[in-house]
Amino acid sequence: MRILQLHCNSIEYTPTKKEIKSAEEITPETKKIEEVVVAFISVEEDDDKTVAQKAIVEIKESLSKIGCKKLLLYPYAHLSSKLASPNNALSVLKEMESSASDLEVTRAPFGWTKSYKVDVKGHPLAENSKVISKEGVKDDTSEAVKS
Repeated sequence: MRILQLHCNSIEYTPTKKEIKSAEEITPETKKIEEVVVAFISVEEDDDKTVAQKAIVEIKESLSKIGCKKLLLYPYAHLSSKLASPNNALSVLKEMESSASDLEVTRAPFGWTKSYKVDVKGHPLAENSKVISKEGVKDDTSEAVKS
């Protein structure tokens, strides 16, 4: 699983078009969330419930460091070329959502093209990326950004 986390003043997104046949059935409407951590997530081939739970532990740790209690799980296939099947990806995302029930968690619809506007905060912990697998967690932040 690959995750890009952004601590945002706000994000506004609108589902515009079903991208795959197995896209979730929704009524497309614009949503705006303020003071939120957005986790852009690519679920990969070998990801399962265990990886989902590891990911939420990592995300919660980041949220506690910045003092934020709102989380948006945003399916984002563009972070990986080794994507899980749509059914498995949605299952993993739903597992993440239920594992974060102690937060104010929202999940953007799966299988949809979405337009979005994001306003990212400007502090050192506002942006990070991780690769999470059954073997563990790898901070995917470049050395240049870390320094």
